[in-house]
Order: sequence, then C-alpha cells, then structure tokens
Amino acid sequence: MFLLLILFKTIQRLPDDVSRMAKLDLGFKPITIRLLHRSPQKEFSNGTRREKKDNGYRYALTRWSRFMKTVGIMVGDTVYYSFDEIDQVLSVESVVPHVKRTY
Repeated sequence: MFLLLILFKTIQRLPDDVSRMAKLDLGFKPITIRLLHRSPQKEFSNGTRREKKDNGYRYALTRWSRFMKTVGIMVGDTVYYSFDEIDQVLSVESVVPHVKRTY
C-alpha cells in the first residue's frame, strides 16, 4: 500500500514507483482507477501525460480536478492506494480527510 498526500488542486504527478509499474515510459496510456473506499465501488479510466524532468520524465494524471472530485478528495487529504501491475489498476483504498487545527 502506498501513501499520497494531496498538496495541490491543479496537477498531481504520479509517484515514480507507480509510473514504473504502469510502464508509462513505454508510452502514454490511460490508467484504470478503482475506488475501493466508495460504496458502491466505482471504476473509471483516466489519461496520463508526460512532463520533462532534469534527465528524464515524470508522469501525471490528466483532468486532475475531475479525478479529485470523482474520488472525493480535497487539498490536504491523505490517500492510501495500491497499484496492481498485472491488471494495471490503481486502487484507492481509503481517503483520510485533512483536519484543520484550531488553536
């Protein structure tokens, strides 16, 4: 299981380990996303894009704001997910909402 902290509302890059497992360096392709934390569970496809980085590339999901809305995440939330290399599916296992501290 992996951990992703949502820091920005605009673009979110995929962690390097997920990009490697999804073999995005071999070509752009949509990633299947499965929402295990929702009832009923939902599955959809989301595109990917490549961005130049120092000596290589990094990868991001397209339509990030739509992804956030569909998954039900906000800036500051923590997302727990896994990636199935065989089925090429990113599964969102849980979302922990950000709690603002009040003093």
